[in-house]
Amino acid sequence: MREQLAELARLQEIDDQLARLERSKGDYPQRIEELTTTLTEQLDLQQGVAEEEKGLQKEQRHLERQIKDHQATIARLQERLSEVKTNKEWDARQKEMDAAKGELTTDEDRLLEIMEKLEGNGDEEEAGEEDLDDFRARAEAEIKDLKGKLGTVDSKMARIRSERDALTVHLDDGLKRIYNRVKEGKQGTAVVPLVRGACGGCYNRIPPQTITEIRRAERPITCENCGRIMLWFGEEENQ
Repeated sequence: MREQLAELARLQEIDDQLARLERSKGDYPQRIEELTTTLTEQLDLQQGVAEEEKGLQKEQRHLERQIKDHQATIARLQERLSEVKTNKEWDARQKEMDAAKGELTTDEDRLLEIMEKLEGNGDEEEAGEEDLDDFRARAEAEIKDLKGKLGTVDSKMARIRSERDALTVHLDDGLKRIYNRVKEGKQGTAVVPLVRGACGGCYNRIPPQTITEIRRAERPITCENCGRIMLWFGEEENQ
């Protein structure tokens, strides 16, 4: 049992190492997710602007064709006015002319609006691309650095977990159950040393007879106050 309890102490050391390594990651995963999300959103926004510009350019070409058609129609109607012989025909031609001019004005106004928007978008897009390129370079560099740090920690944790797995294979099933139960309820700390006659977890004083049993290491002894498993590590370790 002494060897089993010693392995239990080693298991606690390993779990403490894993906990420290997990804490060392800090907010790295969250920061990576934030940067990745922001970068994706910015790229999607840029793509949306590009798609909008493409649509405006298409509409611009369509309006330019329509304007030419309106101008041709107006010129043709203007020529036909000289052929009019009655007021009724004049009024009819004039209505056609007014309608064509109205459509021409509407399309010209929309074309001007599109051209102004495209010109403004061009300036904003150029500035936006520079800002996005700068942010993208910084974000990708930071993500790479954070992933590198996480990879180092994860590799170390993987090696330690392998050691843990090898250790637990030889542990008594009953000891493992006690350890896991206490560890879960005590924020990861199931095994503590005996410190100057007191529990190393809650510092509750331990009766002399119980201390003797702990030193014998013939069975696991738990603290009556906090429930942690108490082990004797020698006088020097308990000073």
